[in-house]
Amino acid sequence: MATAAAVEPYLDLLRTHEPFSGMTHAECMRLFAHARVSYHAPGETLLEANVRARECWIVLSGRVRGDRSGGESGALALELVAGEMFPVGAILTGRPTISRFSAEDEVFALRLPAEDFVTCSREIPVLSDFCDKRLTFLLERSQKALAASYAAEGTAEQAIPKPLGSLVRRRPITVGPEATIEDALRLMQQYAIGSVVAVDGERRPLAILTERDVVPRIVLAQVPITRPLLEVASQPVASLTTEHTATDAALLMAERGFRHIAVVDRDGRLEGVVSERDLFALQRHTLTGLSGAIKRAETLGQLVVCANDARQLAKNLVAQGVQPLTMTRFVSRLNDQIVQRLLDWVAPRHAIDPAQVCWIALGSEGRHEQTISTDQDNALILDDREAPRDVAAFAREMNDALDQCGFPLCKGNIMASNPELALPLAGWREKFALWIDRGSPQALLSANIFFDLRPLWGCHALAEALRADVLERAAATPRFLKQLADNALETEPPLNWLGNLASTEDIDGRQVIDLKRYGIRPFVDAARVLALAHRVAATNTVERLERLGEAKVLRADEVRQWVDAFGFLQGLRLRVQQGAAFPSAPNAVALDALSPMDARILKECFRQARKLQQRLRSDYP
Repeated sequence: MATAAAVEPYLDLLRTHEPFSGMTHAECMRLFAHARVSYHAPGETLLEANVRARECWIVLSGRVRGDRSGGESGALALELVAGEMFPVGAILTGRPTISRFSAEDEVFALRLPAEDFVTCSREIPVLSDFCDKRLTFLLERSQKALAASYAAEGTAEQAIPKPLGSLVRRRPITVGPEATIEDALRLMQQYAIGSVVAVDGERRPLAILTERDVVPRIVLAQVPITRPLLEVASQPVASLTTEHTATDAALLMAERGFRHIAVVDRDGRLEGVVSERDLFALQRHTLTGLSGAIKRAETLGQLVVCANDARQLAKNLVAQGVQPLTMTRFVSRLNDQIVQRLLDWVAPRHAIDPAQVCWIALGSEGRHEQTISTDQDNALILDDREAPRDVAAFAREMNDALDQCGFPLCKGNIMASNPELALPLAGWREKFALWIDRGSPQALLSANIFFDLRPLWGCHALAEALRADVLERAAATPRFLKQLADNALETEPPLNWLGNLASTEDIDGRQVIDLKRYGIRPFVDAARVLALAHRVAATNTVERLERLGEAKVLRADEVRQWVDAFGFLQGLRLRVQQGAAFPSAPNAVALDALSPMDARILKECFRQARKLQQRLRSDYP
């Protein structure tokens, strides 16, 4: 057995890996108190399958191969490298191992008694978190590292919740409670400012006079400027502290109709005044500000600006480490608002009654999973009884307007301007019935897009009726679900026979992985099949998995792991799109560009995708 001193030389190596990097020196020495270091030649068996593990192994150097017993294809082998442990699951659950572990090349390993590992996993918080939810733990650490990296580069200056104190650029111009209207007006002219605040002896705001108050309260009311200011100034003063955010100020302005907010310290003393104008540039790049700008837009040109700002906001949110699934929701919500605003303008020009049609979103937009780089996928459902006449021209104008807003025309012509995709409700029911009953290759391709439909504008009841009909028909057609499952299993996560990352293509001499096709798609496709099979109406991938978990179709721990993996893949995809290393392939990540942490998590995410696909195989053998 090694003493604590004998193990200490390896701590620097281990502290570069999770979970050891989050543990104190004392916690590490406690964990390794009875550990020993061993050397193993290439090909040597380290641990047999179907045995009770007496030790937890930690790889110090070299590669360890793990082969599943049973010889089944799909997820036979994995490769463990420095910093990784095995067989953690078997030790914690007290069950026999399911893999045989052997040295792929020369291996140095740290081996500690299973009893020590189990005890420490209960008593050392960082290790306990890691063992309880390994993928989630790594994701949290990765997110913190990402945020710290961006903060170090100065991007924290772009943070959405910017404190009001940081926006105060000058000391406020104030008057005492005895000041006249004339005193205030002269100061406003002298300093070219839009407001003057009356304060008491402790500099607490009493009232405020703004440019907007002058005409109605003084000029038109014919109040002599020699009168006291407090007679016409607004009281009480709308105030927020220096610690409130710009978003708080924007919301207060919107709710109360104010254009100026007094900024005070914790004791209520005036620090400055923030105007609507001060917030304008900042708020153009916030969710609240952009939503308001979209609602106020009166021309296509203004919406084009809003759409560009939305994409910039998405990039800022990625840079700030906002959770990727939240970020895609933000993007989809803003995109929805842009589409809806356009529809509000375009529909009346073509005599389109919203009660007679339903504009539906499809594909990633229908799933609320749009990213920075996205095109159009939309269609129209028409009322069977009284369809509008000018639908074709209406749809063409809409698709062209969306194109100008930065949503490229769909190369596959999955757009409302396609006459085959602007149908009465009965026509759509017939189309889905053919897809489900025939199960042709084209039907399976269509299922990946059209089965994620979501109503966006007009008569939502039309889309809800169609979706209910589709869910019933699909769930009642096992042959179609089997074909859909087989189609979903055609795209396998890019792991080689050792369980390591494998490139899917070569771009400019660099080995890359298409994160959309080989990372996102396995989760999206599998969740869709299971949702259709169990009549889950949700279209969002995460919501589908969660609803299936609530219905006890999937285990809660499985859902958590798959949601975490899907979220990381979306986040990495967004970061890749922001960097735009391969303009012709916005979803491609180069293997040599991955950090060790990202590579490790990506490998685990692909393993989770394999597990989800294995569930699909078991349901549809």
